[in-house]
Amino acid sequence: MARPTKCRCICSPPKTTCFLPAGSSAKGEGVTLGLDEYEVVRLLDYVHLSQQQCAEKMKISRTTVTRMYESARSKIAAALVCGQPLTIRGGDVVICEAMRPECRDEPLCCHRQAREL
Repeated sequence: MARPTKCRCICSPPKTTCFLPAGSSAKGEGVTLGLDEYEVVRLLDYVHLSQQQCAEKMKISRTTVTRMYESARSKIAAALVCGQPLTIRGGDVVICEAMRPECRDEPLCCHRQAREL
């Protein structure tokens, strides 16, 4: 019997949730990236955290981060190569409502950026 999915903690939902290829009629299903997969890509590739730091921030294991990152990269590549729409939604996630202590020195924390606007 499989273990139940652990709820993943993300900083905030993305500002843009749909990307359409230019000059495309956007027919078909397209590719759906989960909010948790988006957060893994954001933390690893944009914020430049290690997989261990990402896992601690999302309150999941490092091996789960690795699996999610591989899945996200595959989906993003499929959307780019096949010219499919990419939508970000869904997943078993909890969204932070306020800045957490571990984000105190984090310049890219979404709560800090919202206060600066």
